[in-house]
Amino acid sequence: MRQKSERKLGDVLLRLCRDFCSASVRCGPSLIQLTQIGGLVGFWINYGLSETGKNSSPNARTLTDPPLKAPSHKQWIIPFAVQLIPGGLLLVGAFFIKESPRWLFSKNRREEALKNLCWIRQLDTNDLYMVEEVAFIDAALESQRHSLGGDGFWRPFAAVRRSRAIQWRFILGGLLFMWQNGSGINAINYYSPTVFKSIGISGTNTSFLTTGIFGVVKTALTFVWLFILIDKFGRRRLLMVGGAGGSVCMWILGAYIATIKVGGTPSKTLSSGGIAAIFFFYLWTAFYTPTWNGTPWVLNA
Repeated sequence: MRQKSERKLGDVLLRLCRDFCSASVRCGPSLIQLTQIGGLVGFWINYGLSETGKNSSPNARTLTDPPLKAPSHKQWIIPFAVQLIPGGLLLVGAFFIKESPRWLFSKNRREEALKNLCWIRQLDTNDLYMVEEVAFIDAALESQRHSLGGDGFWRPFAAVRRSRAIQWRFILGGLLFMWQNGSGINAINYYSPTVFKSIGISGTNTSFLTTGIFGVVKTALTFVWLFILIDKFGRRRLLMVGGAGGSVCMWILGAYIATIKVGGTPSKTLSSGGIAAIFFFYLWTAFYTPTWNGTPWVLNA
């Protein structure tokens, strides 16, 4: 029991530290969309592997059948192995990528910085666009040195200690990611089969609804957020609407699971309440994905 409590406490502290570290990472909408596409692929891989666990019995399985056990250790090895593919590509590609021109300018390695910038833009050094971009980089670095009081690894930390405005920005960014995780997305990602079982769904339909369809909905709504909502409705309004709508959906789901004991009366078909619960589950996804899923990253960028 003590070890279990320590693990839970460690998990909470780890998430808090990760949230505040995430506040210092610059991330654009395109990168967020790329991660969503990767997540969609992962959801369907999980669904495909869950389908390989079907028994060879000719009798069709029903909604109330218990979940199938994995026929072999391949069902958990393959998802882990697939994750090595993008990691391996990143490792190999790192040997061929050019060093960041901005970082080289900050280290006064201007000749190498100009060479890499020309390679990235495919332009000559004397091109007007190149001249303007170099001037912008120099101005940005000078402004950064002025606000931090110089160069060095510890300067940003000293600036946070000195300035109340920077402290507020740092705390606000960290709290955004803390509430993003507190919205319930990790519980849905990891324990959605349990949630659907509580609603009254079991068997292979559980894996289909919690992996394939869930991933498609998240990815599609991320496209809506990226191309329509984020620049049209504003960041603050999106967070307010997503938080309010998602909260209502979670309260309804929690009330249904707490008051209706679906596990006590097995049935081959879902009740109207179970169908409504599934609707609010996906409605929560529709509120969360185009609001709290990516907006905190854009705000901190």
